Amino acid sequence: MSSRHLILLLSGLEVLAILPIASFPALLTDFIAAWDLTKTEAGWIAGVYYLGYMLLVTPAVTLTDRFDARTVFVLGCAVTGISTLAFAVFADGFWSGFLLRAIGGAGQAAVYMPGLRALTDRLKGGEQSRAVTFYTASYSIAISLSFTVTGLLAERYGWRISFAVVGIACLVSAVAAWVALKPQPPQHANGRPLFALKPVLRNRDAMGYIIGYAAHGFELTAMRAWLTAFLVFVLARDAAVAASLPSPTVLAAIITLIGLPASLLGNELALKIGRRRALVLIMGISGLMGLVLGFTAGLPVWAVLVYSAVYYVFIGGDSGALTAGMLAAAEPAHRGSTMAVHSAFGFGISVLGPLCVGLALDQVEHAAGGQSIVTWGIGLAVMGLGALLGPVALLWTARKAAASPGV
Repeated sequence: MSSRHLILLLSGLEVLAILPIASFPALLTDFIAAWDLTKTEAGWIAGVYYLGYMLLVTPAVTLTDRFDARTVFVLGCAVTGISTLAFAVFADGFWSGFLLRAIGGAGQAAVYMPGLRALTDRLKGGEQSRAVTFYTASYSIAISLSFTVTGLLAERYGWRISFAVVGIACLVSAVAAWVALKPQPPQHANGRPLFALKPVLRNRDAMGYIIGYAAHGFELTAMRAWLTAFLVFVLARDAAVAASLPSPTVLAAIITLIGLPASLLGNELALKIGRRRALVLIMGISGLMGLVLGFTAGLPVWAVLVYSAVYYVFIGGDSGALTAGMLAAAEPAHRGSTMAVHSAFGFGISVLGPLCVGLALDQVEHAAGGQSIVTWGIGLAVMGLGALLGPVALLWTARKAAASPGV
């Protein structure tokens, strides 16, 4: 199989396997009403997906140092698919939704990074950087399709059928990966510990990208979880305009799809002006825009949609460059461990994004006596504050690494 076909295959399988990720956020306002959830409870169900991911990602990714990443990827797709089908059949409130989404997130721990490892293990040299960026950018396609497929199917057939369809897509991805990818065990799989944390923590260059990725994840998952609900609020303020537009779910899908070219362009900018410089610029602008997003609800609807789309360009513009930077900085003997820390820390912090925004919204709404532009402004500003930690970490670790070149 040519490298181009391999990249397209793994990216396509990634899209199918990740389809359930935004299913709950896409219908968040419906679940709040149907299950009588507080915004904090809704934030927990949206965020626990990433908690499940965090708890399993270290063993899942480090196993790719010992076993073929193809096998790990297939198992992850299967667990995600089965748990999503179970959600479609059994979920009926906070605790059942919480548990089944957590299991789905645990399955995803064996999908995204093991899939990336399965791709890079089958490529050589210069093919890897742009392949990594294309693969990570395909994540945006998966998110957009997750919003779109979930929303459209739910409108026509109900949310249970919608969840069942995306669960089946995961199982299709598992079968296709097992059939299409040739086995390829990792080189030098024996003779060393399966997981080595200390070498990763000592690698200050890699840790800068890892902390930056965590800040990116906090902002991204918060935006993904609350974008549809925010658009529901914005459109409710102008019913005439809302009637001429697609549903908030479809609008959210269109906005998130913009993340695909953003990630590719962000990586190309990093190749031209330097990875850290590009990331500090992109993440700095993104964080500042996040501080303002909620307050734009007072603007005309078209202005809110444009602002949200531009903001999502900057949110998505750093993902590929952060992951490519981590892989480039990783020691070859500890690549699996570095990828595991990258994912565990990044997605572990991602749990807090939807939850912190939900908590902020609940507290401000309680104090103000209901939803308003100010409550959404303060609640969503939490995203921007989290994102701004990324460029700070990149600059700090770069300075530390320069001061101790021998470490």
